[in-house]
Amino acid sequence: MFSNQFDALDKMVQVGALLRDVSPDFDVPNIVVVGAQSSGKSSVLEHATGLAFPRGEGMCTRVPTVVSVEGCQGDPTITISVNADFSDEWHPRPVYGDAEAFGRAIAALTDKLTKEGEIGEAPIYIKLRAPKAPTFTLTDVPGITCNSTLVADDVIEKQTVELTRKMIGTRPNTLVLVVLSATEDFATSKALQLARKVDPQGGRTIGVVTKIDSLPVGSNIVRKMSGDEIPLAHGYFAVRNRTQAEVEADMELSHLQEREAILFQEHPDLCQLPTEQKGMPALLAKIAKEQGKRLDAAVPELRAQIKQRIAENSKRHHKLPPPLSTEHERSQFLHQVLSRVARDFRRCTTSDTTVLGTSCKSTNLSARVNEVMTEFADDTRTNMRNFLDDETQVELREGAKEALGHNLANFMHGDLFRDIFASNTAPVLTGNSETALSQTRVRVGECLEALVSHHIGPNSGATRELYLALLEFINDALDTAVLNTRFMVQRLVKAETVVTFTTNHYYSQTIAKFDQIVRDHANSWRNHSYGSYDGVEDGEAEGLSGDFMGDVARDFHTGSNEASAIRQMQVSLHAYSKVVQKRFVDTVSVLVLNETVYGIADKLSEDALLWSTLLLDKVKQADSVNQERAKLTMDQQRLQKALQLLGKF
Repeated sequence: MFSNQFDALDKMVQVGALLRDVSPDFDVPNIVVVGAQSSGKSSVLEHATGLAFPRGEGMCTRVPTVVSVEGCQGDPTITISVNADFSDEWHPRPVYGDAEAFGRAIAALTDKLTKEGEIGEAPIYIKLRAPKAPTFTLTDVPGITCNSTLVADDVIEKQTVELTRKMIGTRPNTLVLVVLSATEDFATSKALQLARKVDPQGGRTIGVVTKIDSLPVGSNIVRKMSGDEIPLAHGYFAVRNRTQAEVEADMELSHLQEREAILFQEHPDLCQLPTEQKGMPALLAKIAKEQGKRLDAAVPELRAQIKQRIAENSKRHHKLPPPLSTEHERSQFLHQVLSRVARDFRRCTTSDTTVLGTSCKSTNLSARVNEVMTEFADDTRTNMRNFLDDETQVELREGAKEALGHNLANFMHGDLFRDIFASNTAPVLTGNSETALSQTRVRVGECLEALVSHHIGPNSGATRELYLALLEFINDALDTAVLNTRFMVQRLVKAETVVTFTTNHYYSQTIAKFDQIVRDHANSWRNHSYGSYDGVEDGEAEGLSGDFMGDVARDFHTGSNEASAIRQMQVSLHAYSKVVQKRFVDTVSVLVLNETVYGIADKLSEDALLWSTLLLDKVKQADSVNQERAKLTMDQQRLQKALQLLGKF
């Protein structure tokens, strides 16, 4: 429980500083003083506190100043710091009334917080204890100005306007004291315009009218302060401050209140103002009243907000990736990553669509590789030479001529069969298998990259250096597997083109069916002189085209034994190519799957220990994670301290 209102205000200043560093969402009770540089803001603070704030033609206030005032017994004391808890107090303490020493302290701390000619947001904190002083806390905001000798006028104006807008904010518990010169048109005040934009009903805005001693007789000040033109729920207050001549004459601030009272009595216009709008005492009473109301209402809500934020931050902290500070932590993290990648990759090879979700197609590796192998089979079947065409017939006839003298005419020449089959088949087998292997390598690489990105991507807490290094290891292993597989496939292509051998029944059945068709229709073909030939369509059931069988029938009609032998060799090549393409596709598919898919799965498991050692120096916590962990830790400390300052209610 707070011991008194000043204790509450003092702690609330500290709470505000703590929570401001955590989040702008907290609505901490505050009173900000805003206005143009020439509006008399510094004079208002001087009048309210008795402290002679630096003022002049230049930009004197470059950072916010939080001023807390409390009545006390004994001599006045001034404490100044850049920390809300005054843990780094300015020494030596200025003596109350020593304007020069006070000004030096403010100027030095301002230079510490921001560069000359620039506007900063970090505040200076001032605590004043003085006899019979009222209790209040104000935050003075640098005045809006478009004049600077150090930066462009439009730049300084933008900076001061933006800071004023930010300090006014949109929080209900921020009360805004807009300082207005009595001689200006209130409607043109930029500070008041900013306040009205976020507080159009004026529910948290107080107008403080200065320079009232400069008003000529017959002014419309009473009407302006009535709120008829610009209504403010808390109204307007007129105050008289020290004039420049009085400052130069070193007039005591204690005399100011007396002169203010006389002005309100003697000025024909000001005397018409309601009593509650006259003078600094009325303004300070209003400030104390409103500040007290907001304190009472805000503390329970603030405590609830702080507790909720502590719980939320705790959950966020638990969700952060594990720390990677020690060698043990890095080693454990790396071992887990490699194990998870290996485990998930093996799942991907078995059509497990839940690894990274069904939407991640690259990790359904079994389906992706099956697509490649299906395309491989289709392309091989499509690209294989049609040995039943006329070009093959011509090639076989020319080749048979070259073999005469060693082999009998019309005899099936084994060398000729192998040469024609190899020359037409090897390029297809080589090209298509290389395409299938390359595409499989791409699919496996995409799958592994997705897994590595998932386990050590941006959300893992590790740096991208580890991600790239592990991918390099995996790609090297994958390239080696592809190279070994390519060598085996090349051996297989060579075997298929050098050795013509099969026990597949399709080969013998196709030739037997062809021979049967020829036997059944040979006589009719020989005796047929023109028109269609019976039996031609019988070959189509065995994959022998009608055009080819028609040519066979016509060859029989001409009685050419050589032509019949050539046709029989074409059928043999046709049947054997079908056997080879099926056998080759199946064998290559098994090789690719075993070496480039399942082999990599084994490699990931077998080399995990070796890779853990080689990659250990790459395991580093990402700066973003370190920064978030540090921010959460610091925020929790600030929140706990703020909760402690608010006490129990």
